[in-house]
Amino acid sequence: MSWNGLAESTPSGGMMREIDQGRLLTSIAAASDDCILSLDEHGSIVWASPATEHVLGWRPESLFGRVLDDLFTADGADMRAVAVRRLMAGDRVQPFVETGRRRDGATFKVQVTLGPVTGSDGTPCGAVVILRDVTAFLREQRELALALEMSRAHFDQAVTAQAILDLEGKLDSANPAWCELFGRGEGWFADSNLAELIHPDDVAAFDAALLRLRAGGVESISHRGRFRGADGHDLPLVLDAALLREPNGTPYAVAASVREAGPEDDPQPLTEVLHRRGWDTAAILDEDLTLTFASAALDRLLGYEPDDGGAHLGWEYIHPTDVTAVVDLLARLLAEPHRQDRVVLRLRDAQDQWRWVEVTAANCLADPEIGGLVANVTDISERVRTEEALRLSEALHRAMVETAPEGIIATSPEGTVIFANETAAEIVGRSVAEMHGETPLRLFGLADDADDSEVHDVVHQLPDGRERTLKVSLRPLNSRNNRLGSLITLSDVTDARQAERALLRRALHDPLTALPNRYLFLDRLETAAARQRRYEGRETAVLFIDLDAFKQINDTFGHQTGDDVLREVANRLQASVRATDTVGRLGGDEFAVICEDTGVEEALIVAHRILDAFATPVRVDELDHEASLSIGVALAPYYPFDAVLRRADEAMYRAKQSGGRRIVVAGREE
Repeated sequence: MSWNGLAESTPSGGMMREIDQGRLLTSIAAASDDCILSLDEHGSIVWASPATEHVLGWRPESLFGRVLDDLFTADGADMRAVAVRRLMAGDRVQPFVETGRRRDGATFKVQVTLGPVTGSDGTPCGAVVILRDVTAFLREQRELALALEMSRAHFDQAVTAQAILDLEGKLDSANPAWCELFGRGEGWFADSNLAELIHPDDVAAFDAALLRLRAGGVESISHRGRFRGADGHDLPLVLDAALLREPNGTPYAVAASVREAGPEDDPQPLTEVLHRRGWDTAAILDEDLTLTFASAALDRLLGYEPDDGGAHLGWEYIHPTDVTAVVDLLARLLAEPHRQDRVVLRLRDAQDQWRWVEVTAANCLADPEIGGLVANVTDISERVRTEEALRLSEALHRAMVETAPEGIIATSPEGTVIFANETAAEIVGRSVAEMHGETPLRLFGLADDADDSEVHDVVHQLPDGRERTLKVSLRPLNSRNNRLGSLITLSDVTDARQAERALLRRALHDPLTALPNRYLFLDRLETAAARQRRYEGRETAVLFIDLDAFKQINDTFGHQTGDDVLREVANRLQASVRATDTVGRLGGDEFAVICEDTGVEEALIVAHRILDAFATPVRVDELDHEASLSIGVALAPYYPFDAVLRRADEAMYRAKQSGGRRIVVAGREE
């Protein structure tokens, strides 16, 4: 039998296809950069790919007859043996990371992927092993984790009560100020919904506001109401919440902060709300286009009495040739929440004269303070009448454009550049003369059919090879009667986008230990649940770990010593588990581990390895500190994923009650 499990036969008749496939697979394996090994049923190496010499330093033929353990350090031999046994028993084994050993004795991190070789009867008769050097990848991951510590520190040290919620309103993490305000420890919030902190009479209003936020109706909400402290007393507070989005714009969480309610949070009259937003001369229509409000300033602008109920704002007061433009404007507003638009039209004033006005309209139907379509009116009669007289000279226009901090480009109706300022030339990396006659597509990759109502992020390569991210906005360049082309503004937002991505990454790790925090740990657990649903028969183990006497260390030697101990605990935990496992700090002296594709036997091996790692004391400032652990183990799908962490916590508590320094598996008789 060949290494790939395909039978060899004479290349004739119906067997030609099988031989061709075998040669094809062998060629693919030979061209791979990974080390590929074939093992027989006894675990001996019978074939090795050419990349073996590059990855391991061994010539392929020199490995024939050796066993897999010769290529690894002694640590992890028991776990590898379990993995191979499971593979030969017909189970699917997920890739895992081990410490490999090259021929010269150097060690490196290697990802191990196991696959079965089946005989003609369909039963496993050997294995294929793929070894990939992941040393550089893991180093980059560690460096990224360290870079995220600062962001999390800001969150924990903020004096404002802050929390992160999922899109359903469930609390993922809360900073110390939040815990202090509500009088509860961080662990209490782990499985709580924010609605549990709100007075029952105010829950419906909050749920409605959260629903608008989650649906994208608004980007942020402010909810004033009564909240409940741990002692049951009402807390008059204001909660401000805003969506957190991925770089592609997809919402993934909600950032919330809470503050004490003050007089400035009292509901304001509609005129004050409009004034605060700069809409003094405004009218409001409901979704049926019925006028519900007209400001006194608008009445004065048109010369009408303020007590006529806005009767002068009917359709008959709009110039007949402008009605179509108004209908189109309203249709655009109703079709798109939060849209703002403008139109120039003529309104009949109290002297029965047509007055030129510019209407700035906004869809505020989802805004709880307004609840309608807002039309703010500006009198531009004088501007229209004297438009030609007030036209600036070309020199003045050019001075204004060249002074602008953004790059400005004008294109012809055919789409070629007819004007560019020096700032645009600097951003694109071309001279103004070189840009003339080019298209935005050739200059910086903006598609010819780009929507002129949107802002685009474009990755642009400068002539020297550097890549920059440009923010590009496109809008029509019109005269009164026809379109002259397009106006493009662009700016270099490379540094801003990199900062945004860094801030997003930094919110996911514990600042003290650089381990995943509760939020990221729960996210990894949800990912494990999704993978398990796709592959039947898989198990996932969760280990809940607590230090047995950490409070005594803190009380006796101070918090700095306690922090040093926690950092060493984190280091030993990471050194004790497999590279594919997730170690997280849930808060205080509580840690947890996710072991995917792991049954109870393997989970106990990991748990005992962790206990063994703490057989020696933790040394801080020349003093030894005992750091024994209690470990609770729970498995899914024996327990559903939404309960497995809690079951592991309960098992850990039983281990601690039994004297500590031991392991308890949930669902087993202790």
